Amino acid sequence: MLPERGQGALPIPFIPLLAVVLLYLAYRWALPKPISGIPYDESARRNILGNLPEMRAFLKKNGRLRPWIVNHPARHKSPITQFWARPFARPSIILSDFQETQDILLRRTKEFDRGQRSVDFFKGVIGNHHIAMKSNDPRFKGNKELVKDLMAPTFLNEVSAPEIYAKAMSLVELWTVKAQLAAGRPFDVHKDIFDAAIDIINAASFGLDDDLSTVKHQLNSLTTLSDVELPINADGSVRFTHPPDVPEIAAIHQISQHIGFTFKSQWPLFTHYYRLWTSPSLRRAIRLKDKLIHDEIEKSAARFRSGNDRMRSAMDHILQREMNAAKKAGRPPVFHSARIRDELFGYIIAGHDTTATSVRWMVKWLADDQTAQHKLRSALHAAYAGALAEKRQPSVAELAKTSVPYLDAFLEEVLRVNAPIPFTMRDTTVDTTLLGHRIPRGTSIFFAMEGPGYLMPSIPFPDDSVRSDTSRAAVVKGQCHGAWDPEDIACFRPERWLKRTADGKGESEGEGEGYYFDPKAGPLLTFSLGPRGCFGRRLAYLETRLVLALLVWNFEFHQLPGELGSRAVVDGITVAPQKCFVSLTKLP
Repeated sequence: MLPERGQGALPIPFIPLLAVVLLYLAYRWALPKPISGIPYDESARRNILGNLPEMRAFLKKNGRLRPWIVNHPARHKSPITQFWARPFARPSIILSDFQETQDILLRRTKEFDRGQRSVDFFKGVIGNHHIAMKSNDPRFKGNKELVKDLMAPTFLNEVSAPEIYAKAMSLVELWTVKAQLAAGRPFDVHKDIFDAAIDIINAASFGLDDDLSTVKHQLNSLTTLSDVELPINADGSVRFTHPPDVPEIAAIHQISQHIGFTFKSQWPLFTHYYRLWTSPSLRRAIRLKDKLIHDEIEKSAARFRSGNDRMRSAMDHILQREMNAAKKAGRPPVFHSARIRDELFGYIIAGHDTTATSVRWMVKWLADDQTAQHKLRSALHAAYAGALAEKRQPSVAELAKTSVPYLDAFLEEVLRVNAPIPFTMRDTTVDTTLLGHRIPRGTSIFFAMEGPGYLMPSIPFPDDSVRSDTSRAAVVKGQCHGAWDPEDIACFRPERWLKRTADGKGESEGEGEGYYFDPKAGPLLTFSLGPRGCFGRRLAYLETRLVLALLVWNFEFHQLPGELGSRAVVDGITVAPQKCFVSLTKLP
């Protein structure tokens, strides 16, 4: 016998209707919720996946996602926009206004901290490095204390610079041999520059000798090629074979590529652990990296125990600080801690990738802008007149300590036009305001390092009264950078960084002693700003400055035909050129 329908039961036809209503309410709940007043894509607001479908389509078509983010404000003609990178997530903000960005990074650090996504990029591989920590992490202060003197001018000039110089000269030797063998034909230097950057940062980190130098290994292999006819590619370039990488260096390369892969993921920490679980070669690379660091620490500690306390590297300095801290605390030193291991490896990862990418773009611009190349060489000859007269290389002391305004201007212009990293991130730590808009706590902010104000005209902001008090005060105090001329903002022009002195008498713009380099000539955020800016900024400038000067001193870079000079890029940890060829003449 069927049960009677209860008095409170729903009519059968009403159940599907209720299901539809509940589904509709769930759909409405799942739709993205914009922050009031900030422009966004209307199509994304009506899609529970937010901007994800559009971003995936852009990535599939273009092979990279970063341009979609940095150009979003220009599409909306607003210096501030919002987007949804994931379903069921609050919106993220994109800010393309240098004045407000500078204010936040320098003066509003209690309201904005390192972004969780930025932390997650590195947390899997170097979770005990300060780059993978929020500022309120109890470990952060101690880690910064451990490495704080590595960027001091004395340490850089007396310890790091000689190691950098020696490895840069190895690259000069390698290209001298290759240029002779190539006989004027172009050849690929993409890997050469990567190898040189690895050698440089390993020498600065560990004081490694030539037995682990990839450039030296390749140089030795070329000594047998003098009577061998080299293969010529279809594009006219010479093909040099590379000997197998030293296993430890190959491991560093693989881990670097792995971190670059996670940069493209919406869930970087999950991606790291998934790849670690499914890739035996990645696990081997990490074990080999750990063994390298362990062995080098043992060598350094043994030197200290024997009474040899001469500083050769960043590792020596870190171990010395640990010894002093242990002595003060009345405990034995702990050299093989996760903190020391990760700080050392983070020094390598952050140091080599940015340097390699920057040098690749520099050699491309040397070939493409012959006028700038000749100006730079003339400036170097004038600055190091003694070395020129004596027909020798400029010494490491001369390169590190002599001011060459056009060298600094060329370097800075490359970083402006080809920013290694196109944006930096922060998360709001409290409810706050940004350009007059209320921003909830926990919101991710993307600060563009290219796009409007950097490589295209700024987007006008109509009401400066809604800027923060500290931002407006900085303008009054003259603490803000200049602005780029919109007429040539997209052009490569190193002279934009040079200002005439009061008694300047340079015959042409940027030449002569009448000009000085102005780092605040206009917006640039390559290394970010403030207490969470790039820790290795000074080291990166020293590396690129020495390498660039020695390359221009020793070689004439010729313009490349067709695809060999392509400016197509590839995203990893940094935005690097897909191709990097040179055609060289060795200078006497």
